[in-house]
Amino acid sequence: MILKKVIHIIGLFVLTISLASCFKYEEVKMVRVVDMGVKNITSKGVDFHVDMQINNPNNYNISIVDSDLDLFVKEKKSGKINLKNKVTLPKKSNEVHHFVFESDYKHITADPLTILSTVLGNSRLDVQVKGTIKAKAKGISKKFPVDFKEKVAL
Repeated sequence: MILKKVIHIIGLFVLTISLASCFKYEEVKMVRVVDMGVKNITSKGVDFHVDMQINNPNNYNISIVDSDLDLFVKEKKSGKINLKNKVTLPKKSNEVHHFVFESDYKHITADPLTILSTVLGNSRLDVQVKGTIKAKAKGISKKFPVDFKEKVAL
């Protein structure tokens, strides 16, 4: 009975090691931000898009499924934003992907009058997005840091 359990555990260990070696991960890189802008302004919040060229050197697709991101306008934290669409990075690709983010006015941490005066006085704003995104591949999920700055046309 004990010998059966030991053989079972050793078998699981060997299987785990062999599967892990098949699942080699290479770092996914954001090459550049191609375009960024406001997509929609509603009574609930603001949706904006970011088009990014991303290099996925891996032999498998990676799906970006969730986010925990902070939005900074002119280097001042303005609130939380969330990924609105799921994005799949095809294996062995270096393509531009379209991300849509949404903000909710109730998560805005900056003074609304300050934001309004900043927006009204400029045709382009310095915007930074910082936090983490959650990606999945082959049933395994991992969080990755995100930090990028761009000038956004209003």
